[in-house]
Amino acid sequence: MSTKILEPVLRTRSQQRATRTHKRLLDAALAVFIERGVDAATVEEITQRADLGKGTLYRHFHDKYEIVITLVEQAVSHLAEYLHSYDNEPKNIEGVLENLLNAHYNFFIDSSEEFVLLFQGRVLLKFERQTAGELEEPYARYLEEIGKMVSPYVSKKIDPAKIRRLACAVAGFVFGFFSFAMVGMDSEEIQTSIKPLRQVFVRSLSAFLGR
Repeated sequence: MSTKILEPVLRTRSQQRATRTHKRLLDAALAVFIERGVDAATVEEITQRADLGKGTLYRHFHDKYEIVITLVEQAVSHLAEYLHSYDNEPKNIEGVLENLLNAHYNFFIDSSEEFVLLFQGRVLLKFERQTAGELEEPYARYLEEIGKMVSPYVSKKIDPAKIRRLACAVAGFVFGFFSFAMVGMDSEEIQTSIKPLRQVFVRSLSAFLGR
Protein backbone atom coordinates (compact mmCIF):
# COMPACT_ATOMS: atom_id res chain seq x y z
CA MET A 1 0.00 0.00 0.00
CA SER A 2 1.43 3.37 -0.99
CA THR A 3 2.27 6.09 1.52
CA LYS A 4 -0.38 8.38 0.00
CA ILE A 5 -3.08 5.76 0.67
CA LEU A 6 -1.79 4.97 4.17
CA GLU A 7 -1.78 8.58 5.36
CA PRO A 8 -5.58 9.13 5.46
CA VAL A 9 -6.08 5.66 6.97
CA LEU A 10 -3.59 6.36 9.76
CA ARG A 11 -5.05 9.81 10.27
CA THR A 12 -8.55 8.33 10.61
CA ARG A 13 -7.34 5.75 13.13
CA SER A 14 -5.56 8.46 15.09
CA GLN A 15 -8.72 10.57 15.13
CA GLN A 16 -10.76 7.59 16.32
CA ARG A 17 -8.30 6.97 19.16
CA ALA A 18 -8.40 10.65 20.10
CA THR A 19 -12.21 10.57 20.12
CA ARG A 20 -12.25 7.50 22.36
CA THR A 21 -9.71 9.07 24.73
CA HIS A 22 -11.71 12.32 24.80
CA LYS A 23 -14.87 10.42 25.78
CA ARG A 24 -12.97 8.35 28.33
CA LEU A 25 -11.78 11.51 30.04
CA LEU A 26 -15.26 13.04 30.02
CA ASP A 27 -16.84 9.89 31.43
CA ALA A 28 -14.21 9.72 34.17
CA ALA A 29 -14.59 13.41 34.98
CA LEU A 30 -18.38 13.14 35.23
CA ALA A 31 -18.08 10.23 37.67
CA VAL A 32 -15.53 12.10 39.80
CA PHE A 33 -17.56 15.33 39.77
CA ILE A 34 -20.65 13.46 40.97
CA GLU A 35 -18.74 11.69 43.74
CA ARG A 36 -16.54 14.55 44.92
CA GLY A 37 -18.23 17.70 43.65
CA VAL A 38 -16.84 19.91 40.90
CA ASP A 39 -14.95 22.21 43.24
CA ALA A 40 -13.26 19.43 45.24
CA ALA A 41 -12.42 17.18 42.27
CA THR A 42 -8.84 17.24 41.01
CA VAL A 43 -7.19 16.55 37.67
CA GLU A 44 -5.27 13.69 39.33
CA GLU A 45 -8.49 11.99 40.38
CA ILE A 46 -9.90 12.31 36.86
CA THR A 47 -6.82 10.86 35.18
CA GLN A 48 -6.64 8.04 37.72
CA ARG A 49 -10.28 7.17 37.05
CA ALA A 50 -9.64 7.25 33.30
CA ASP A 51 -6.36 5.30 33.74
CA LEU A 52 -4.56 7.93 31.67
CA GLY A 53 -1.70 10.34 32.29
CA LYS A 54 -2.09 14.03 33.10
CA GLY A 55 -0.28 14.87 29.87
CA THR A 56 -3.02 13.11 27.92
CA LEU A 57 -5.70 15.13 29.69
CA TYR A 58 -3.93 18.41 28.92
CA ARG A 59 -3.74 17.49 25.24
CA HIS A 60 -7.53 17.43 25.22
CA PHE A 61 -8.47 20.09 27.78
CA HIS A 62 -6.87 23.26 29.07
CA ASP A 63 -7.96 22.59 32.67
CA LYS A 64 -10.65 21.08 34.87
CA TYR A 65 -13.09 23.89 34.15
CA GLU A 66 -12.94 23.33 30.41
CA ILE A 67 -14.06 19.76 31.13
CA VAL A 68 -16.94 21.11 33.24
CA ILE A 69 -18.03 23.43 30.42
CA THR A 70 -17.89 20.60 27.88
CA LEU A 71 -19.93 18.29 30.10
CA VAL A 72 -22.50 21.00 30.85
CA GLU A 73 -22.90 21.75 27.13
CA GLN A 74 -23.44 18.06 26.44
CA ALA A 75 -25.94 17.73 29.27
CA VAL A 76 -27.94 20.74 28.07
CA SER A 77 -28.03 19.33 24.53
CA HIS A 78 -29.20 16.00 25.94
CA LEU A 79 -31.89 17.69 28.04
CA ALA A 80 -33.06 19.65 24.97
CA GLU A 81 -33.68 16.33 23.22
CA TYR A 82 -35.97 15.33 26.08
CA LEU A 83 -37.80 18.65 25.91
CA HIS A 84 -38.69 18.01 22.27
CA SER A 85 -39.67 14.38 22.78
CA TYR A 86 -43.39 14.02 23.45
CA ASP A 87 -46.10 11.71 22.15
CA ASN A 88 -48.71 14.31 21.24
CA GLU A 89 -48.46 17.94 20.16
CA PRO A 90 -49.67 20.18 23.02
CA LYS A 91 -52.98 21.97 22.42
CA ASN A 92 -52.56 24.79 24.95
CA ILE A 93 -50.14 26.37 27.39
CA GLU A 94 -51.07 23.92 30.14
CA GLY A 95 -50.16 21.04 27.84
CA VAL A 96 -46.79 22.63 27.02
CA LEU A 97 -45.97 23.13 30.68
CA GLU A 98 -46.99 19.54 31.49
CA ASN A 99 -44.70 18.30 28.72
CA LEU A 100 -41.83 20.41 30.00
CA LEU A 101 -42.17 19.02 33.50
CA ASN A 102 -42.51 15.44 32.22
CA ALA A 103 -39.39 15.89 30.09
CA HIS A 104 -37.38 17.11 33.06
CA TYR A 105 -38.62 14.19 35.16
CA ASN A 106 -37.63 11.67 32.47
CA PHE A 107 -34.23 13.32 32.08
CA PHE A 108 -33.73 13.19 35.84
CA ILE A 109 -34.61 9.48 35.98
CA ASP A 110 -32.63 8.46 32.87
CA SER A 111 -29.63 10.76 33.26
CA SER A 112 -29.34 11.55 36.94
CA GLU A 113 -25.57 12.16 36.78
CA GLU A 114 -25.99 14.82 34.09
CA PHE A 115 -28.82 16.34 36.10
CA VAL A 116 -26.61 16.60 39.19
CA LEU A 117 -23.81 18.08 37.10
CA LEU A 118 -26.12 20.79 35.73
CA PHE A 119 -27.12 21.71 39.26
CA GLN A 120 -23.47 21.78 40.41
CA GLY A 121 -22.40 23.81 37.38
CA ARG A 122 -25.07 26.39 38.05
CA VAL A 123 -23.84 26.78 41.64
CA LEU A 124 -20.25 26.99 40.40
CA LEU A 125 -21.12 30.11 38.41
CA LYS A 126 -21.33 32.04 41.67
CA PHE A 127 -17.76 31.23 42.64
CA GLU A 128 -15.66 30.82 39.48
CA ARG A 129 -16.03 34.12 37.68
CA GLN A 130 -13.19 33.38 35.22
CA THR A 131 -15.34 30.67 33.64
CA ALA A 132 -18.71 32.31 34.26
CA GLY A 133 -19.22 33.59 30.72
CA GLU A 134 -18.59 30.22 29.11
CA LEU A 135 -20.65 28.36 31.69
CA GLU A 136 -23.56 30.78 31.40
CA GLU A 137 -23.95 30.19 27.64
CA PRO A 138 -25.41 26.64 27.79
CA TYR A 139 -27.74 27.61 30.64
CA ALA A 140 -28.93 30.62 28.66
CA ARG A 141 -29.52 28.34 25.67
CA TYR A 142 -31.56 26.01 27.87
CA LEU A 143 -33.78 28.87 29.07
CA GLU A 144 -34.20 30.13 25.50
CA GLU A 145 -35.28 26.64 24.45
CA ILE A 146 -38.04 26.65 27.05
CA GLY A 147 -39.10 30.11 25.89
CA LYS A 148 -39.30 28.97 22.26
CA MET A 149 -41.54 26.07 23.22
CA VAL A 150 -43.89 28.27 25.24
CA SER A 151 -44.10 31.26 22.87
CA PRO A 152 -46.44 29.73 20.22
CA TYR A 153 -49.07 29.12 22.90
CA VAL A 154 -49.26 32.61 24.37
CA SER A 155 -50.34 35.99 23.08
CA LYS A 156 -47.84 37.81 20.90
CA LYS A 157 -48.48 40.85 23.07
CA ILE A 158 -46.84 39.23 26.08
CA ASP A 159 -43.55 40.84 27.05
CA PRO A 160 -40.63 38.50 26.16
CA ALA A 161 -39.21 39.23 29.62
CA LYS A 162 -42.28 37.56 31.09
CA ILE A 163 -41.61 34.40 29.10
CA ARG A 164 -38.01 34.51 30.27
CA ARG A 165 -39.19 34.71 33.88
CA LEU A 166 -41.47 31.73 33.26
CA ALA A 167 -38.52 29.74 31.87
CA CYS A 168 -36.53 30.59 35.01
CA ALA A 169 -39.48 29.49 37.16
CA VAL A 170 -39.66 26.12 35.37
CA ALA A 171 -35.91 25.59 35.75
CA GLY A 172 -35.95 26.62 39.41
CA PHE A 173 -38.89 24.36 40.20
CA VAL A 174 -37.55 21.19 38.60
CA PHE A 175 -33.93 21.57 39.66
CA GLY A 176 -34.86 22.59 43.18
CA PHE A 177 -37.39 19.82 43.70
CA PHE A 178 -35.42 16.96 42.15
CA SER A 179 -32.14 17.97 43.79
CA PHE A 180 -33.67 17.61 47.24
CA ALA A 181 -36.00 14.73 46.33
CA MET A 182 -32.93 12.59 45.66
CA VAL A 183 -32.36 12.56 49.42
CA GLY A 184 -34.25 9.55 50.76
CA MET A 185 -36.76 9.06 47.90
CA ASP A 186 -36.90 6.46 45.16
CA SER A 187 -38.21 7.27 41.65
CA GLU A 188 -41.76 6.12 42.44
CA GLU A 189 -41.94 8.28 45.57
CA ILE A 190 -40.58 11.26 43.65
CA GLN A 191 -43.20 10.89 40.93
CA THR A 192 -45.98 10.57 43.51
CA SER A 193 -44.72 13.55 45.50
CA ILE A 194 -44.35 15.90 42.56
CA LYS A 195 -47.76 15.23 40.98
CA PRO A 196 -49.91 17.52 43.20
CA LEU A 197 -47.18 20.16 43.27
CA ARG A 198 -46.90 20.04 39.50
CA GLN A 199 -50.63 20.60 39.05
CA VAL A 200 -50.54 23.69 41.26
CA PHE A 201 -47.38 24.91 39.54
CA VAL A 202 -48.87 24.58 36.05
CA ARG A 203 -52.02 26.46 37.08
CA SER A 204 -49.94 29.20 38.67
CA LEU A 205 -47.76 29.66 35.60
CA SER A 206 -50.76 29.69 33.30
CA ALA A 207 -52.33 32.40 35.47
CA PHE A 208 -49.04 34.32 35.49
CA LEU A 209 -48.98 34.41 31.69
CA GLY A 210 -52.61 35.47 31.56
CA ARG A 211 -52.07 38.57 33.68
